[in-house]
Amino acid sequence: MIKCLNLKKIYPLKSALGYAALKGINIEIRKGEFAAVCGPSGCGKSTLLNILGFLDIPTEGKYFFMGEDASSFSDSKRSFLRRKKAGFVFQSFNLLPKLSVIENAMLPLLYLGVSRKDAHKKAYSLLERVGLSSKSENDIMELSGGERQRVGLARALSNDPEILLADEPTGNLDSENSLQVLTLLTEINKERKMTVIMVTHDMKLAAKAERIIKIKDGEIQE
Repeated sequence: MIKCLNLKKIYPLKSALGYAALKGINIEIRKGEFAAVCGPSGCGKSTLLNILGFLDIPTEGKYFFMGEDASSFSDSKRSFLRRKKAGFVFQSFNLLPKLSVIENAMLPLLYLGVSRKDAHKKAYSLLERVGLSSKSENDIMELSGGERQRVGLARALSNDPEILLADEPTGNLDSENSLQVLTLLTEINKERKMTVIMVTHDMKLAAKAERIIKIKDGEIQE
């Protein structure tokens, strides 16, 4: 599903060389695989995730998504892929506090032009899946951190993505809620045969994935 060939990301600085966040990444990820990308802060794992999720483009190298060279896609094509093919779960949740739980879960569907009635129905079923249907009308600020992340997961699944990208999804959670979110990610990976790529610094959580990709200083360590 994913193939990266000598992927590099260099951010310009005052110095002539700039800062190399990625220094030649070569990886393949199969459809339906659950892969954990691990490494210390600043190693380039989130930069890689942003490229895989069409939020950024490499400076050099190739990124193939489902056989197509995504590194050459236009902004509009990458925007289309973000809406239709990718789901995102963020460490900071990125939920809108002025909207209710179900309104947050519905949002991607409304952007896709789905009717409000159908969007509500689907969002409610996803909230049921993550154990939050009873709080569908609550304000986001009434929820715990673990509950907010489960809303974020429901929102990420609303467009039936081909790939789910989770950037430190348990970074703001205690151990109990971390395990709950990870269990949901694992179950969804199996149930939907959905490709899941999770960035984490926690090796105990990474061990639950099918494969661990360790990155250090912008390069794959193992």
